[in-house]
Amino acid sequence: MGYYSDTALALTGKGVDTLNKKLAAPETSEAMRNEVQSLLSQADSHYTDPNSGAEVWHWAWSKWYSHFPEVAFVESLMDEVDDEDYRFIRIGEDCDDTEVRGSFWENPFGMELTRNIVLAEAG
Repeated sequence: MGYYSDTALALTGKGVDTLNKKLAAPETSEAMRNEVQSLLSQADSHYTDPNSGAEVWHWAWSKWYSHFPEVAFVESLMDEVDDEDYRFIRIGEDCDDTEVRGSFWENPFGMELTRNIVLAEAG
């Protein structure tokens, strides 16, 4: 059981470089490196833009808890990179639980949060 979120993270090429440097840093333990790499590899979707080196990861209905070490690592990365080098969107189960961070608006993946009303003809 638990609370699930639909979560996505897009990083510019510079953001990806920062992620890789943070993962390779001596202060990052091997256990933490493995946990973060496992989180990234378990994304339901992962794409790389060959032109810019930007990358995006999308986790559909996962447990995104800040107290999980690998999630805390990714969240600390977002605190370290410039706003224009990432875009993060998390949609929780509750209707009013939405988190949007970063200003990598013009990402090559078209990642954005949308809201719409869907109707179907009766009958």
